[in-house]
Amino acid sequence: MTRRLSVTLLVAAAALPVLADPGFPGGGPRGPDFLAGYLGLSDAQKEQAKAIFEAADAAAETPRGELQSAREALTAAVKAGQPDAALDQLSAAVGVIEGQLTAIRAKATAKFYALLTAEQKQKYDQLGERGGPDGRGGFGRR
Repeated sequence: MTRRLSVTLLVAAAALPVLADPGFPGGGPRGPDFLAGYLGLSDAQKEQAKAIFEAADAAAETPRGELQSAREALTAAVKAGQPDAALDQLSAAVGVIEGQLTAIRAKATAKFYALLTAEQKQKYDQLGERGGPDGRGGFGRR
């Protein structure tokens, strides 16, 4: 598997639940090779997944930078003793950006899921039974 495809499938794997769950048979970290092998992805599916998650990564680039800036502004406001209203406003800005990133991940995961066969979906769903794509009931921060 090429390095670029491995990185792309690693992004796809980030959308999966509990990939490093030692309670899962075999335990330990799960990477893109695990995902491709476990689901039995065809070469065509691997290429489609690559395109889906590369597009998501590109779409997330700007919000990730904005999130870093928003968090820095919030930290500075906390250290400066800003009033609650200012902290509320800055916190809300962080939340909006985190919501945008969550939506990007969710949309990419939905596209990935749609390209799976019924059998692959069943296997994917079995990985998700522990509480959602981040193991806590949601998509989590990446």
